[in-house]
Amino acid sequence: MMSSLLDGHLTKIVLVVLVATVVRWCVSLNSHSGQGKPPMFGDYEAQRHWMEITVNLPPKEWYFNSSANDLQYWGLDYPPLTAYHSWLCGM
Repeated sequence: MMSSLLDGHLTKIVLVVLVATVVRWCVSLNSHSGQGKPPMFGDYEAQRHWMEITVNLPPKEWYFNSSANDLQYWGLDYPPLTAYHSWLCGM
């Protein structure tokens, strides 16, 4: 009785891992945001840069162009609540 329960549980685990692997493989066949477009490289780089801006600059400088905050390079373009979320993620 116990052996059949373990076999059923193991089968479910193997099936979930297999499905997850196939989904990741299928997704990996496609391009990603910013692929081949240096130096901006897409959404991941934008999120990383916004965290850097919000952690290293005072809030009054988040939305203004300066030598420390080049708005042409992934300038923070979302409302302040989103900026504070980036700040929290960067802490």
